[in-house]
Amino acid sequence: MGDDEAYVIEQLTLLAQKLPHDKKRQLQELIASWREDVRRTRRETYTEPVSFSSADGIHQGYARDISATGVFIQTPEHFEIGARISLVFTFISAPNPVRLQGAVVRVTDEGIGVCFDIQGPEQLARLDDIISQHVLIMRPYS
Repeated sequence: MGDDEAYVIEQLTLLAQKLPHDKKRQLQELIASWREDVRRTRRETYTEPVSFSSADGIHQGYARDISATGVFIQTPEHFEIGARISLVFTFISAPNPVRLQGAVVRVTDEGIGVCFDIQGPEQLARLDDIISQHVLIMRPYS
């Protein structure tokens, strides 16, 4: 996905918040499918507990896989597409917890897909590097 296309998708995501509930959900589901079709970074297995918060409070779940642009979290709790989430991850390859913001872009019976709010190519590259190093370190143990 080019930077221009990613920008347009992000703008559509913001505009969707202003629509009536049914139309907002339809547009958010369409946008989520576009994001799934055009992944920018490789998804890695990451089975770790994750703490996250939303407007409804603090939650716990298990990350199943992660990339520099998003994560799938197994959780029995229900979330709406578009819900804003704050997350904290611990990587063996990072000296401090990694704090990220994002939006729920996919909802299944098993959990939620969250797209991170990435603040430019430097943050994307740094997060991708942390994840890649974590995978290399953990590979002998899986």
